[in-house]
Amino acid sequence: MALLASSTLIAITLLVVIPSTLADAKFISEVCDGISDRPDCVEVLSSDPQSVNATTREELQSISLDICTAAAREGEKTCEEEKAKHEHERDEKLGLALNMCSSEYNQAGHTLENARTDFGNHAYNEAARKIGEASLAADNCEKAFYNQGANNVMKQMNKKMYDRCDICWQLIF
Repeated sequence: MALLASSTLIAITLLVVIPSTLADAKFISEVCDGISDRPDCVEVLSSDPQSVNATTREELQSISLDICTAAAREGEKTCEEEKAKHEHERDEKLGLALNMCSSEYNQAGHTLENARTDFGNHAYNEAARKIGEASLAADNCEKAFYNQGANNVMKQMNKKMYDRCDICWQLIF
């Protein structure tokens, strides 16, 4: 009898949870329809567990801004980790490029915090402008490696930052 009750409870739970998860995935997909890289948008938004609870476009925009800000913080941390990893090489060009990148990502994090304030005040155009400005951290980091002639150890991180900011910008603007 207890086994039957447990099985019934599990079946009912699955019947409730699975359709709501599918509905959430459908909502995320619909919101991403207007984004130039729709599959990436769906993947990025779905990567945050809070996305499944979003019921409005504005909630997904906010989550996207959180994801973008997290990428800036991750970029700064990655720069510091790369500096430590390559410290023994005494490669001055690499060190200079990583210092520039770290500074760029730090500034991007602050800019995105300001964008969060603008977003909260419904100043969406200003928030979008700051998101676009923050995305330049990735471009400027790429240029730092190119200008120094150093091996670009930040290429993947720069792409991640640019992509997240681009999706966020498109969702808000």
